[in-house]
Amino acid sequence: MNRETKSNTGRQQGFTIIELSLAMTFISILLLTIALTIIQIASIYNHGSVVKELNATSRAINTELSTSIRASGDFTTTASANRYKETPNVGGRMCLGQYSYIWNYGTSLSKIDSTRNLYLANTTPANANTVVTGGVTRYEVGLVKVPDSGNGYCTPDANGKYKAVNPEGAVELLRTGDHAVVLHSLKVTTPQATAKDDASSQQLYKISYTLGTSDIDALNGTTTVPPTSCKAPGETGADANYCAIQQFTIVLRVAGKVN
Repeated sequence: MNRETKSNTGRQQGFTIIELSLAMTFISILLLTIALTIIQIASIYNHGSVVKELNATSRAINTELSTSIRASGDFTTTASANRYKETPNVGGRMCLGQYSYIWNYGTSLSKIDSTRNLYLANTTPANANTVVTGGVTRYEVGLVKVPDSGNGYCTPDANGKYKAVNPEGAVELLRTGDHAVVLHSLKVTTPQATAKDDASSQQLYKISYTLGTSDIDALNGTTTVPPTSCKAPGETGADANYCAIQQFTIVLRVAGKVN
């Protein structure tokens, strides 16, 4: 009688195959849930870091351009004045008397557009943007501030060409990295008829620009229309982790010799 009781007790101490299978299934589901949660948190963190970088860069650009335009005293967007030129999906130049700003758009950099703004040949700026295409590293103009007291960078030569950027004294305002921030558009406009005050010699200018990551394939855009949004998950080239793009606008009241 005692032997039978002990035998029954011994059998009750183990787990059946079904119980082990259920336990392993539960643990697998739990581990999978934890892994997916970690991946989701990492994705949110990475995207948030990029957005934070965009906002920080925009604040620096706002301060830089606002200060320089207000200090210029006689800025104008009139084409004949050779102070401002913008080419869609390529880049632009803005000359403010003491300093000039020269930039390329992400589309121009990624496609190696032959009309993009370049540094002087055979120069390697110490703080320039680096763009890697096909395993080749190129030093490129992102958004450069360069000394230019005579507005020479906005004055074309007899052939209509603009001079290349001398890296000496030039400061790159955008930085590249694994997920570089680049300009995708930048325009300076003014409603001439309503934004000018002759009595105070003041003019309103609106600066609209788009900052985003440099991966063109992850953005919605065409060869003629600048990108304004990221591709949805599942679309070819989409990058939900790091793709980000935002539009910014600042309005300035400039005193002095307005056009």
